Amino acid sequence: MSKHSILVALSGSEQSRNAAELAWFIADRIDAAVTAEQVIDSRTVWELLRSDKPGFIGSGLYVDAYEKVIELMKSLSNQLVAKYEAEAEGRKINGKVVAKEGNPVEILTRDAKDHDLLVLGHSPSGMRAVDREYNSYIRRSIAEGIAHESPIPVLIVQSKPVVWQGMTIVSEMDHLNTNYIRACLRLALLLGLTPKLEFWATGVREEKPSNFKRDLIAEIPEAKDVDIEIEYFEGHAVLDRKELMFEGKEKDAGLSDFTETLFVLPTRGIGRKRITVLGAAPENFIASLTLPCLLLWPEDHAGFKLSEEGKNQLTTATKE
Repeated sequence: MSKHSILVALSGSEQSRNAAELAWFIADRIDAAVTAEQVIDSRTVWELLRSDKPGFIGSGLYVDAYEKVIELMKSLSNQLVAKYEAEAEGRKINGKVVAKEGNPVEILTRDAKDHDLLVLGHSPSGMRAVDREYNSYIRRSIAEGIAHESPIPVLIVQSKPVVWQGMTIVSEMDHLNTNYIRACLRLALLLGLTPKLEFWATGVREEKPSNFKRDLIAEIPEAKDVDIEIEYFEGHAVLDRKELMFEGKEKDAGLSDFTETLFVLPTRGIGRKRITVLGAAPENFIASLTLPCLLLWPEDHAGFKLSEEGKNQLTTATKE
């Protein structure tokens, strides 16, 4: 029986295939079962075609059109599910595939509660942030919606990444959640990745970087041998969030330096909203993403459980 479980959102897109292959790769590394879920987006179809009351023509024609579109989508869904099942079986993937109908964000968010990780593909819309604010939910990507709603870590896959070598765990110097950092360090250990802690700061915190690192290691002994960096953002970079979306990362260093690294961002709820580092909304990072993938991690999520061997490795690292 598998120790962990992964939920992957299934669609016919190239990004979805990349997400499925990455989910399979992770499942092999951490001994996880993979459930692929294909959701027929009937809500969007209805929003496009609905006519609640008769106008120039009767609403029945729109209902008929809706039913025909849904039937066509079900046919496509059946073909997609069959193709996925064949490939997963060929690769001896432990898990299952299911098809449902409704609002993908609501359904995937609800079903994610029974899993450790949600993986889904994302196709950039190319819309500017100012334009997105004035568009209805049907113009918003599923990944952006799930970034706000998912109770578990979400791996957003945009393009096929190379094999990861490291994990960069991003946090804030002014808002430190040790449970989040510990959970990410455990995942890095499970995946065999070299972790790095990167703290973003605005200069508000008066504590010296050297003192901050000392106190951090005292609180999280397992981070003793982890590379720790602090990056300061100020001015428009903080106010407008224009330089916080990884848009220029590959220009400052080799692209491979970042495609070989899994970046992790924390998220936390503030009232009915969800934010990430420096108060930015998580969907802003997704919409501006140039990296192959990005892992969004709810701070209150406990993370993956370690085997006895893994626990011993952490204990050894803490004592050394």
